[in-house]
Amino acid sequence: MLEIFRRNLGVKVVSFLFAIIFWLFVLNQETPDKLLPEQTLTIPLVVSGLNQDMVVMTQLPLVLVRFQGINPSANIKNIYAVVDLSAGVPGESTYGIKVNAPQGTNVVDLQPANIKLKLDSVQEKTVPVQAIISGTPATDYQVGNLIIKPSAVNVRGPSSMVGTLDKVIVEVSVTGANETVQVSRPVSFRDKEGKPIFGPNPGMDILSAYPSSVDVIAPIIAKELSSKMIPLKVTSTGIPAPGMELRELVPSPASVQVFGTSQALKEFDSVNIGPVDITNLAENKTFQIPIEQVTLPAGVSFLSGTTLSVIAQISPGPIQKSISQVAVKIHNIGEGLELEQPIPPVDIVIEGLSESVKDVKADQIQLWVDASGQAAGSYKEVKVFWQLPPGVTMPTTPQVNSFLWWESWEWTNTWILCGRI
Repeated sequence: MLEIFRRNLGVKVVSFLFAIIFWLFVLNQETPDKLLPEQTLTIPLVVSGLNQDMVVMTQLPLVLVRFQGINPSANIKNIYAVVDLSAGVPGESTYGIKVNAPQGTNVVDLQPANIKLKLDSVQEKTVPVQAIISGTPATDYQVGNLIIKPSAVNVRGPSSMVGTLDKVIVEVSVTGANETVQVSRPVSFRDKEGKPIFGPNPGMDILSAYPSSVDVIAPIIAKELSSKMIPLKVTSTGIPAPGMELRELVPSPASVQVFGTSQALKEFDSVNIGPVDITNLAENKTFQIPIEQVTLPAGVSFLSGTTLSVIAQISPGPIQKSISQVAVKIHNIGEGLELEQPIPPVDIVIEGLSESVKDVKADQIQLWVDASGQAAGSYKEVKVFWQLPPGVTMPTTPQVNSFLWWESWEWTNTWILCGRI
């Protein structure tokens, strides 16, 4: 037995020591979830009650807490410090810290008990996207004008940061490229010196963009060619369905990039991608335009992958509405003249889109005759002036015939201006 015990004694001793170390390691791994009757812990600080339109601009520290009489069933993972920001306002202020601990657990000491935090209001802003090109294309090739879709994004974040932000950045590499590069890249935020913008906690994004990524097309063309952005023009044929009208033809994109020699592009200023047939359309319609059907000058071509479309915006046409009993007034009656009796109200017809004319009433319309410089007498075909609500027109001039006459009463020598409709 003694011989067996002495055999490989060194190995046995080392194994025994490793077993003790491993047991201690396992025991130590289990203790964080258990709490001693009296213990000092470093716990995280979290915020509560913060308005969604505000953000904390100060990095939250860890809090040192000494406990006594800890509930034996408590778990350390359920203990944390909290600062209530429900009454927080933009700027720097001091707030109290409280500890969230299980019932029966006493907090003896808390460091810090208060914290100075800087809060900022949240702002949204639309800013352009700027692409930064890295690398160089293959030999005898060059980069044409970049196309970025969308060309701007909506940024949300602290007003102190968003207010000074004038663009977001997207990076594209064209190293060794001999054909057009099309990629989708996330946008990044940089200050005016080109340095990345970080919040109080570098590991947490404090600025966000929508969309967070954009598509970039970097045309790679032969060096002897030039590129040019050309606006699109659209025409139409036919007429929409009865009661409807064509409000607008919207090409997409509004302009395209074309390539060719400098001479070929010199006199090329626009390209027509129509006509599109809107016959009997009663609602909006998108037309896809095959690029092979678009005529370009000799030596000019579209960027590879170019797509063209046209949106025909169809809406209800103008309608007419009769308005009864609209008052007619006479302005600027000369001195010594007067109107014998009020002019009776007239019926008129107005025109406009349904949403513009449906609620129009007689008291919203002003009709008048200008009697400036007119002497007492009789007048026909008097010019009528009017003022209408926005979006409303009058297709025909109101039929107002005015007869002005005078009578001389010897005993008063008063001129009387009379009018009839």
